[in-house]
Amino acid sequence: MIKILIVDDEKPICDLIDLNLSAAGYRCISVQDGLIAIDKIEAEIFDLILLDIMLPGADGYDVMEYVR
Repeated sequence: MIKILIVDDEKPICDLIDLNLSAAGYRCISVQDGLIAIDKIEAEIFDLILLDIMLPGADGYDVMEYVR
């Protein structure tokens, strides 16, 4: 199953994306903080990361640099 990490500081947006992708058969994990996203990326392998830019902790650019 394809696993997707959703990173957005607005929980309703995460919930809406999660609802739709889960209905399509994807496994989703949502986080609202850049530092927590980095922790998740270290702990698990994701097929796709949907990443917002303006985040608390580390911003989206920092998270993207970490992924690279």
